[in-house]
Amino acid sequence: MRRFYIFAFRNSKFIFILSIIIFILSLYLNLFLKINYDLYSLLPQDVSSVKALNMLRNIFKVGEEAYVLISFKDIEEVEKLKREISKINGVSKVSWVSDLQDIFLPEYFWEQSIKENFIKGGYTLLRISFSEPSQSPLTEKAGKEIKKLLPKNSFFTGNVAIAQDLSDITQRETIKYLFIGSLFVIIFLFLIFPSMYVPFIIYYNIFLSILINTAISVIFREEISFISRMIVGILQMGVTMDYAIFLYHRYEEESEKRSKEDAGWEAIKSTARSIIASAGTTIAGFWAMTLMKFGLGKDLGFILIRGVIISFILSITLLPVLFYHFHNKWYHSKRRVLRLSGERLSNFILQKRYFFFALFILGAISLFLIPKFPMDYKILRGLPENVPSIIGQRKLEDLFNKRSTIFIIGEEDPLNWQKIVKILRDNEKVSGIMGYYAMVDYLLPSYMIPLNIKESFLKGKLSYISVDTLIDYGTNESYEFTKEIREKIEDRFNVKITGIPVLNYDLKNITTKDLEKVNIISIISIFLIIALSFLSLPIPIFLVFTIEMAITINLFIDYIIYGFLFFSSNLFICAIQLGATIDYAVLITSRYLEAKRKGLDRFSSARFALGGINSIINSAGTMFLISLPLGIFSDIFMAKNLAMLISRGALISVIFVIFFVVPLLTVIDPILDKFGFIRKEA
Repeated sequence: MRRFYIFAFRNSKFIFILSIIIFILSLYLNLFLKINYDLYSLLPQDVSSVKALNMLRNIFKVGEEAYVLISFKDIEEVEKLKREISKINGVSKVSWVSDLQDIFLPEYFWEQSIKENFIKGGYTLLRISFSEPSQSPLTEKAGKEIKKLLPKNSFFTGNVAIAQDLSDITQRETIKYLFIGSLFVIIFLFLIFPSMYVPFIIYYNIFLSILINTAISVIFREEISFISRMIVGILQMGVTMDYAIFLYHRYEEESEKRSKEDAGWEAIKSTARSIIASAGTTIAGFWAMTLMKFGLGKDLGFILIRGVIISFILSITLLPVLFYHFHNKWYHSKRRVLRLSGERLSNFILQKRYFFFALFILGAISLFLIPKFPMDYKILRGLPENVPSIIGQRKLEDLFNKRSTIFIIGEEDPLNWQKIVKILRDNEKVSGIMGYYAMVDYLLPSYMIPLNIKESFLKGKLSYISVDTLIDYGTNESYEFTKEIREKIEDRFNVKITGIPVLNYDLKNITTKDLEKVNIISIISIFLIIALSFLSLPIPIFLVFTIEMAITINLFIDYIIYGFLFFSSNLFICAIQLGATIDYAVLITSRYLEAKRKGLDRFSSARFALGGINSIINSAGTMFLISLPLGIFSDIFMAKNLAMLISRGALISVIFVIFFVVPLLTVIDPILDKFGFIRKEA
């Protein structure tokens, strides 16, 4: 290995140029990254509501829908617009009152129930179905063409329209806030590194690893969620900055007494083990996320694991070559830097060690007593109200009482469909029903029923009805309604139900189980890694409890601010914060045990351990700053909330590690000595 690195150092210019080529190629490939904006598509495919949704999409071309609201003035103009939209490639069907009613009859002859489904409050509603999923290029292009046809003061909303607005916001914010966060990080690195060149070298190395990570997704034709797209860059940079910092400090130290080549090799050899340990705990947290049934966990978990591995590889291969190549520039341009002296802090912590120990015990016990925080599952929450599709959605809800819509699909005889319709009409939360058996008397002969109604709602033996409700999805009322409909209809008849309220109900049940599983697995796996590293049982218990308390406080602050926890943030922050910040506690503990092995007493060892405070502040500082802009300014609540939890969690973890880990170690020092945990570290 030494020969390999010496060869790399001596050809550093070639390797640097090669890295620039890879950088440009990866940047180009990122332009073709496929992004999924439909989180419900990440639910397991064997769930009843997902099966029903797939049947609607594949058989009736329903489910991938959009709505157009236009000011209702002239019937012929609306009919003309309907025909023009129908001609657009990718549009499978446009539904309006003319499909069910002769619009050239005087309006007082129209069926009132049909009219109210399409015309109300001075507006008329066109329902548009697409032939392909909302994520397909064909549907995206069709949506843009529809917008061009709409007259002024019209509204375009629904799944497809919202996905397109979400796409625009995501692309804009991902680049914008990664750039701002990167600027903050570089300024921070200028303050902590003695050379102005080192921050650029480190940042280039990490940013290259981020680009390679997402470029691999393009090469393997992976589709990633918009949340992964927004968060993976800042998170990968935040959790892997340590590797570069560790390597730089060791390289600088070795450069004082060795040649450049020998210093590079010694730095790699001595830091590889600590970097592997750091990467191991981080990967353990992310690995737990991949075991979720909800696909977002697999999506985010796998891409983060890959990102950590790529960052690790580049940190022990490319980064030392870059330090070697630019050695003369950074080595001879040193200046004073900001460093926190830990002497006063050490004295204060040691004097109050029993107080902090007692506080830790109380905090650890309270983890088992604190009730669960209420969670919110509204996926569309947090989209800015001034987004056109959301304005249209609110208008649609107000005029047509379309708070949420469910669909019922299946094979049933006409008599049973009539029973289903009666059950729905008797429910006070149902505002409207559209379907073959809701609009047609089943006793009528088939030849008397309009062909367009048959084609819209009947395919072979299958039929479906859409049910507009007066409830908002993601509420307890919505969950109770879904349970009631399943008990009264789905369990009794040969049909399945789907729609946003039903999918959201299944999302809630699946992610609740996922949360428990992820937390347990991440805690156990990280506990085992630390236990094997220190050959100790008390140490991993104390360290894991310290970070778990920091996570709880982080979530509690979120609950105080919003009155709830957003489901995706709660789902991921536990594994992310535990995996990424447990390293702070491991570093302090390692320094304490190192001092003890050298024969120092526990108080001197504690002071030596707190001498590593700058290292964990540097690490937490980068995670805090890179996540902060997205956490403060993003218009997408799901990304904003998770980014803020990551940013704030880094600071809280540092505080808890500083004030709890050293007092714990000094108080339990006799136990560590007695059971030989310190001696086994030698």
